[in-house]
Amino acid sequence: MNGVANDWRVRLYTAADIPAYVELSNLEYPDEPTTVEQEEHWERSYPQENPRLRLAVEDADGHLIAFGESLKPFWAIAPGVYNFYALAHPQRRGHGIGRELLARLDAYARGQGAEKLRTACRESQAHSIRFLERAGFSQFGIRFESAIDLAAFDPDRFAAAFERVAAEGYRLVTLAELRAAHPNFDRELYEVENTTLRDVPLPGGEEFDMSFEQWRKNLDNPTLDPDASFVALHGEQVVGLTMIEQLKDGPAITDATGVLREHRNRGVALALKVKSLAALKASGRAEARTHNDTANPSIIHLNEKLGYTRLPGWLQWERPL
Repeated sequence: MNGVANDWRVRLYTAADIPAYVELSNLEYPDEPTTVEQEEHWERSYPQENPRLRLAVEDADGHLIAFGESLKPFWAIAPGVYNFYALAHPQRRGHGIGRELLARLDAYARGQGAEKLRTACRESQAHSIRFLERAGFSQFGIRFESAIDLAAFDPDRFAAAFERVAAEGYRLVTLAELRAAHPNFDRELYEVENTTLRDVPLPGGEEFDMSFEQWRKNLDNPTLDPDASFVALHGEQVVGLTMIEQLKDGPAITDATGVLREHRNRGVALALKVKSLAALKASGRAEARTHNDTANPSIIHLNEKLGYTRLPGWLQWERPL
């Protein structure tokens, strides 16, 4: 696996590289930083049976200057698809490192029987767009990213939303409250999140689908905020939820908001989102972000109503193998 080219070499990535990877990633995404604790969690929780190859590129002094990964998406139904991700130090771009990583990861995906390689980058990442276009990737979709200024957000504007759901028999509780009172509700929470996420239209025809065991590991995510994540109950049935991550030194992120089909169009999603944003505002957070797909106009409209504004979106790319 070791390879030498110029003053850098490629080797297998290991857990020992996590601190250096965090520094590298935060150079590229300073607005949504990761941490060693976060990456160590993903390392522990990755499904060991799921195929992947991770490569590290180090300079002559042994410093991590680039990272690459190819894996089968374990969170989605995506026949024939492998995901590709690469990251290089800004001062090391244009030296052939990305091409070398792509060649090795492409070969790995082919060897696993993949038919196409997919990746994503922000609309604002001109260097990534140039690289992907030159490498033969074509754009097939976009996922919007939006942000809301919590200092300017006024939850009192949406007081009627709570009156409406209460009148129809819904209760909203925090994830922390629900799990403390009903620890056996994890399976029901999973069914609601997985079911509602499968209704989300993804670019390229992929469909969310994660095993209960893997989803359960996500509840141990150190960034998950159970006091800002809310669950909607109708009687004792879980019918909706919104899950929140709080990035250290970064914004809060809405991972998922979903309501079962038979309980939609009753204001439940709006009430969940307002509750969550109000909790984040009360805790002193400055900003919250969310991701949505262009084929999901109802949630896009809801977020606009709440006061979210567009950020550079995530372009979706693929290359046939």
